[in-house]
Amino acid sequence: MADDKSKKTITAKDVASFLTDNPAEMSKLLATQPELLAACITAAGTSIGANDKIDDKVVNLIPALAAKARQDARKLSQTHQSLLHVAAENMLSWTRLHHATLGLLASTDLAGMCQVIATEFPVIFDLNQCQLISESEAAIPDALDLGLMVHPADQIDQATENRGLFLGLPNEAAQTMLIKPAQSLAIIRLPDRLPDPVSQCLLLLGGKTANSFHPDLGSDLLVLLAEMVGVTLAARLELQVNSR
Repeated sequence: MADDKSKKTITAKDVASFLTDNPAEMSKLLATQPELLAACITAAGTSIGANDKIDDKVVNLIPALAAKARQDARKLSQTHQSLLHVAAENMLSWTRLHHATLGLLASTDLAGMCQVIATEFPVIFDLNQCQLISESEAAIPDALDLGLMVHPADQIDQATENRGLFLGLPNEAAQTMLIKPAQSLAIIRLPDRLPDPVSQCLLLLGGKTANSFHPDLGSDLLVLLAEMVGVTLAARLELQVNSR
């Protein structure tokens, strides 16, 4: 006589109970039958019928997971847009720096260099004004006639607050150095590794708004601009001396 157990019909509940009681078997099954996992996920997202009985202990996490996925997607999109904006700003900055370099290289003497800084730099960098300033103690011959602005070292130190790079609102000493009022300033000393009188000179950039230059602004491009101005100034001064 055949065993009655062999004729027993296995239900879905029997399978669920077996897998629940044997997690190792479930892991092995999912590892060897990946389509089963995909089917389970699909089934989990299927609407439950009105007459279907649901275990009170079962929590449907699909809506919460979907909402979190949408939120994460929005954050990724915002981050992507922010990165694109930063990349575009960096590209614009490097393009402006490239144009400024070409202007400096095109100048053939000190007067031409000062003219590029005073007239072309404000257009290139969208500035209120731009000046190449020399300490009066540097005693550059005919500095004012060539287009350099000349101020005492003490006044410059007060304007920059004794910093090699000043970014922010102009103080009283800085305001007296301006050609016209500026909402914010960047004052960068030319590299001190360059010989005098170049290391006694500064580049002043006047911003159109209070946010044009502020202490939290990145300074890499400004420092690089000052280095290019310093190297060009050294070359033009040498040419001026040799031509005499």
